[in-house]
Amino acid sequence: MGAGNEAEALAPGNVHASDGVYDKFVLVRWDAGEQSGQFRVFRALSVRGASMQELTAKPQKSTWFCDYSAEKGRDYYYAISETNAAGEAQLTPFDKGFIRKDSKLVMDESVSSVNLDKVAAGKQVYVLIEEIQTDTTVFEAGATVAYRLQLSNLFDETTPRTDIKIFLSADNTWDFEDQLLVSKSYSGFPGSTRPLLNEFLELKKPLVPGNYFLIAVAAPKGQILEAKTAVTPITIIGK
Repeated sequence: MGAGNEAEALAPGNVHASDGVYDKFVLVRWDAGEQSGQFRVFRALSVRGASMQELTAKPQKSTWFCDYSAEKGRDYYYAISETNAAGEAQLTPFDKGFIRKDSKLVMDESVSSVNLDKVAAGKQVYVLIEEIQTDTTVFEAGATVAYRLQLSNLFDETTPRTDIKIFLSADNTWDFEDQLLVSKSYSGFPGSTRPLLNEFLELKKPLVPGNYFLIAVAAPKGQILEAKTAVTPITIIGK
């Protein structure tokens, strides 16, 4: 395909920076664009991009970032760009975030599975997926795939039971049309740790040869939350 027909890079979306939920960092999360790539995180002092600086030392695969350099009492504005085979996307719109200013727990509505009408609903403790990896990227239909999941528990507390599901997708966006390959439950992960899981799954037949994505989804207490996903591309070939 000629260079003139290459798809333009599309920016990631739904950027969300935590608003006073955490007292040590601002958690920034976003959805990937239509192509699998790597991300860069930028921070500014106004929604117009004043004094903007890059926070990532190098592009990253995970769709979340913890800003430990944020200072209490100051609002920040975060934006993301994605680098992929089509080039570098433009910056997303900025989203405001800040560190908790006092000891009061603040509800982060975007990551909570708790009914907002319930009293005293505090922040939710959950595990984030940094990345999913395989040793090779080309497999036959019916093959057994060894994969690794790098997880992260940012909190000081042990996470609740976590269900981790691996889906096969035609794109890098998780939705209910994707094929569930495996679902496993894990006991609580200790606070402030980065567990590494080594697991296996089967690429169940029949599968049409082509390019796919493995999408890992972490679900605390069985609740699927889009924020905690990771993606890796694979190719399935016929025998």
